Amino acid sequence: MNKMAWAAAITLTAGLLTSAAPSAATASPTDNEVHNTSTIAVGAVQVYSVPSCVYRQGCYDALIPAGQYSGWRHTDAIFYGDNYCLRVRPWLPGGGLGPVQISPEGPGYAVLPDAPPGFDVRAKPIGDALCRRSAETSVDAGYFVQAEQ
Repeated sequence: MNKMAWAAAITLTAGLLTSAAPSAATASPTDNEVHNTSTIAVGAVQVYSVPSCVYRQGCYDALIPAGQYSGWRHTDAIFYGDNYCLRVRPWLPGGGLGPVQISPEGPGYAVLPDAPPGFDVRAKPIGDALCRRSAETSVDAGYFVQAEQ
């Protein structure tokens, strides 16, 4: 292959790689706001408007698989389903995690504030001990909105 053909191939490949949007499953923690620490997927809403199923895939825009990041620099809300609670911990600006907030039973949305640099979220079955609030480990659940049925 001559130098011109190689240059064209490299330019085409670079253009394709830079034009692809990050997916919810493959982004790195430096480019994201939400890390799903659950063993199940949770729904991510990029721009939250109302607590009902009006988003790209119904009740959410994309799924965040277990152990993955949202793939967006800003995620407005997280959807969690029936018979689950959601545990949300903000990332602290200097490192570490803030106090946990525990939702009421789903379905619902955790509407995330802009101030923290990111969040760890974990969905658990409603009967799980981690769905119970403890004054020592949690704060009032100010992030949560029940989903409209």
